[in-house]
This record gives sequence, structure tokens and C-alpha cells, in this order.
Amino acid sequence: MRRLRERAGLLQKDVVAAKAIGSESMLSKYETGKVPVQEHHVRRLVQFYALYTQGDPVDLEACLTMARQSNEKEWFAEYRDVIPDHSNRLFSQERAAREIRTFEAHHVPGLLQTPEYAQAIMTEAASNAQGAPHTPDPAALRRRIAFRLERQMHLSLPGAPDFYAVLDENVLRRTKFNTPVMRAQLRHLFTLAENSARIHIRVLPFDADAGLVPSHSSVTLLLMQPGYGDDLVYIESSNMGGIYVGDPTEVEKHRQRLTTLFMGAADKDATLAIIEEHIQRLVGKR
Repeated sequence: MRRLRERAGLLQKDVVAAKAIGSESMLSKYETGKVPVQEHHVRRLVQFYALYTQGDPVDLEACLTMARQSNEKEWFAEYRDVIPDHSNRLFSQERAAREIRTFEAHHVPGLLQTPEYAQAIMTEAASNAQGAPHTPDPAALRRRIAFRLERQMHLSLPGAPDFYAVLDENVLRRTKFNTPVMRAQLRHLFTLAENSARIHIRVLPFDADAGLVPSHSSVTLLLMQPGYGDDLVYIESSNMGGIYVGDPTEVEKHRQRLTTLFMGAADKDATLAIIEEHIQRLVGKR
């Protein structure tokens, strides 16, 4: 919706002045996805923008389809009680992405984790939050892992997005976890990196150019299918929770940085060699 307005060369106040919508606040909430959109508002806005853009009728149908889908029950609704609120937008939109790119400095991305590794990560996070060793509620933990596996399953379906992941080599050296768990996780990464047609994994080695390393510990970019909303960046750092970046200029900067990072990381063969080296380091250990 925002892209259509900007293509028309209109400010939010121009749209309100033309009585295409009641307030700038409501328009802003629609454009950022903060409230469910109403079809009659979408129809009126798109038809108004078309006066300035020579709009193709496809724009209207695509926006109406997106409005209907955004108002449907979220696929992860049954897991709402065990996932953080700040991640809802990411989970809601990633299934409509045509491509997902991510960088992780500390952990294997959730979409690539084994159940045992995911459990270790979640238990560690719970302990950190408590400031002492702490075991999460077993039932809630099982449901969080089930949710993560359901997210992963989508990557294997026809029409799933291509997934590009860059992992800092430190991710492969995690020593806090049970050795068999870490070894199995590394073998899983190796298998995906070697055989998957849609999942592309690269390792950023210890000796990589320091200028390549992102300033955030976790960055995910969703490049959306046409008609399913604007491209989106989700960022996490050790000193802050998740934040979203939707401004097209900033999103493009992140896209370029992640492209440069992927191209500057070890290539496929070198990545496989690095993962294998870390697997061998753990062979025979308990």
C-alpha cells in the first residue's frame, strides 16, 4: 500500500485531504501492518492512487487478496502462547516470501536447527533470563520446538522461498552444548549445504575481512512475492530485542550488505570443508 501511494507521488496528508481515508494515523497503521485492513478502504485507496499512476487493475486485485489473507487466522495462532510477540510479524510474512536471507553470529538459524539443538538454545535462553540455571516448562518447550519444526517444514514445500544463510564460524564452535547435540547439528548443516537446492549455506571464516561482519548479531531479510506486502528486515542484537525495518531505502541497504556478505563468505566447497573440520573436532568427544 505504501509503495502504491509513493508511486503516485502522494503524501499521507494528501490522501486524507482527498477524503480517500479518514486519518493519517489509520493510513499509517494500514501501511505498517499494525491493524487489520478493511477491504472497502483498500479498494478506495487503490482506485484513488490509480488516478495518479495509470494503475493496472492487477494492483487492485493483488491488494484485495493481500487484505483478505492478512485478516485470516495466522497459521501460527495455536502457538501464540509460546512465541514472543515481537516475532509475530516475521513469522506471519516469511511464508509469503520469495527469498529469505539471514546472517547469524551466535546460533544456527532457527530454520536450520535440529530439535535437540533448538531445545539446548531455548534452555540456555531461559537460564540467561533467570540469571541462573533454569529448565523451561517441558510442555511449553515441546510446543516451541514443534512450532520451529513446522516453520522448517515450509522450506520443503513446492513454491517455498529460497533461503540464503551466512553463519559466523563462531556458531560452529559452540562449546556450551552437549557434544553429540552439536555434532548432530553440524552434520545436519553439512547435509543441507551439500544437497539442498533451495537452502544455500555459507560460513564466514575467522580470517574474513572485518569489514564484512555486520554490526548486529542477527539479520533477516524477507523479499516478498508480488502482492504480499513490502520487503522487510528483522534485526536482533545482544543489547536489544527484535526491530523491524520497512523503509525501502534502508531495506535496500541491508539487501546489498547481505549480498556482499554472502559473496564474501567461504564458497560452497570451502564452507563444506569448514563444517567438516568442526565435525571432526567433535568426533570421539562426549
